[in-house]
Amino acid sequence: MGKWGFRIANGIVHAGVWLSCLFLVIFWGKIPEKIVTHFNGSGTADGWGNKGSLILIVSVMVYIYFMHLICMRVIRHLSTKEKMYGKKLAAFVTDEDFEAGNLMTMAYLAWTDASLILMFDYIIVCSAASRPLGDWFIWVLLTVILGELIWYFACYLRKKRQIRMRVLLSLAAHEDEPGKTPDDM
Repeated sequence: MGKWGFRIANGIVHAGVWLSCLFLVIFWGKIPEKIVTHFNGSGTADGWGNKGSLILIVSVMVYIYFMHLICMRVIRHLSTKEKMYGKKLAAFVTDEDFEAGNLMTMAYLAWTDASLILMFDYIIVCSAASRPLGDWFIWVLLTVILGELIWYFACYLRKKRQIRMRVLLSLAAHEDEPGKTPDDM
């Protein structure tokens, strides 16, 4: 996944939070006073309460949103080659490898946050309309989150393997040169 995938996920995070806030502002008067406040594992409503509880859900979304913004800055400014790929590979990591690793990490975080934001958006709509989530909801959510995690680790391990192969090929190419050691590269 490249920059476009990251930008799309980042856009979903931004739009998901602000559109939820706008949704509540526009439709607050039309939301009944008593709404669904809790769903069981099968997506059926099993708790009822005041519509003010929607503010709590939006507050959690805003918290995720600000943590998303902070984490994006931290990843960009505090990550190092050594932290990302380990001490042994850090000396062989190019700037392109490092940028790819940063983008991959930010994309993973953005897609995970986007999934969570969309989950909360769906819960807000179902709560406001007093309708069940559906028995598929939790399984789809868990599958998406697990899929994102598997995707991240697959990309990360593939990138580390590419760096190792490049190092091994470089060592093999320089093995025939007399007086040249791996420390000289």
